[in-house]
Amino acid sequence: MELEKELTETIALLEKDIPGNPASPRNERLAKNLEKELHKYFLQMAAVIPIGQIEGIYYRNVKQE
Repeated sequence: MELEKELTETIALLEKDIPGNPASPRNERLAKNLEKELHKYFLQMAAVIPIGQIEGIYYRNVKQE
């Protein structure tokens, strides 16, 4: 699914500079920036895909065991 691929790539780009120490002040700033960017991303996605349809899209594209 293109949306899943785009989201994975976006997260990888945003995470690449986050240092390994989660308690560092730099990491906390970067994590907040990542959260803001993901929030904007999901707001844009909500405008394209109505929230009520997300569950149906998920179950159509995820293999059930």
